[in-house]
Amino acid sequence: MTKKYVKKIHYPCETATIFQGVIFVIRPQHASELLSEADRATEFYLNHFPFCTLEDVREGIRYSFGGLYLSDDQIIREAA
Repeated sequence: MTKKYVKKIHYPCETATIFQGVIFVIRPQHASELLSEADRATEFYLNHFPFCTLEDVREGIRYSFGGLYLSDDQIIREAA
């Protein structure tokens, strides 16, 4: 049985992305801005960890929202 994802993020917000113990702050004002903020975080991690691939970052990144730790796939669903 799979869990259905329910939108629980309240906008605007300031929160963080986490990848390999490194934090990058994002500030989405609305769900429509979430993917562009996620892209900024991904670019930051790719520059910070030059030997990581896009797939590594997408698999390992977590988005922190008040106790929710969402994966890249869940962020895409949130932004839809």
